[in-house]
Amino acid sequence: MPHEHFLKQNRLLSALSTENLAALKPHLELALLESGSILVESDAYPDNVYFPIDSSISLYYGMKNGESSEIALIGNEGMFSIAHIMGGETMPYFASVETTGHAFKINRKVLKKEIDSTDSLRQTLLLYSQAALTQMAQSAVCGRNHTLYQQLCLHLLMLHDNSLANNFVLTHKALAHMLGVRREGMTSAAKKLLDNGIIDYKRSTIKVVSRAGLESQCCECYEVVRKEFQRLLGYS
Repeated sequence: MPHEHFLKQNRLLSALSTENLAALKPHLELALLESGSILVESDAYPDNVYFPIDSSISLYYGMKNGESSEIALIGNEGMFSIAHIMGGETMPYFASVETTGHAFKINRKVLKKEIDSTDSLRQTLLLYSQAALTQMAQSAVCGRNHTLYQQLCLHLLMLHDNSLANNFVLTHKALAHMLGVRREGMTSAAKKLLDNGIIDYKRSTIKVVSRAGLESQCCECYEVVRKEFQRLLGYS
């Protein structure tokens, strides 16, 4: 059954004041984001800013040897990209849609005009930027200190947060790419979750059977980021 989409399904938009959201509303347009599509290349000026609803956007750094490494995963907790808030306009990363879904988009120039003229809007989006930087930093900590199994649990929790359902389309190959590991290692870690009855996996569709099970198997990184979003923006 198709979902109805509305602005406050994006938690950052929901955190805005009534006045700030009302000012943006006429300029926000619902868009379908297809998995695998590139929203913007490295160092490019994107035309739009995206507020995901049930889609996920990954930021990757492309290396000279042709490989790429994920540095951030963005879902309905936030927006792409914070460069528009910080004033840098571009980033040395490319943005790819990880899971198919919807997002509200707004022209970057329109959003910049609203940010420049509205202190309260700018303050909320700056608080989001701080939380997003915490998420990026914690991801680096996680990749260095925790097992692949724990990292997989963390990413699945984040993807589950970003979905309006308990299942989402994502291949082992895509997950391996996100975590920067070989597909064989990802398959082994996913099988452990499958055998433990925490997830189900059929035809590239991952279903979260036990949210509590994922949380119990995850490292502390998920809770660190969750608490920071709650502290800064009041997210539940």
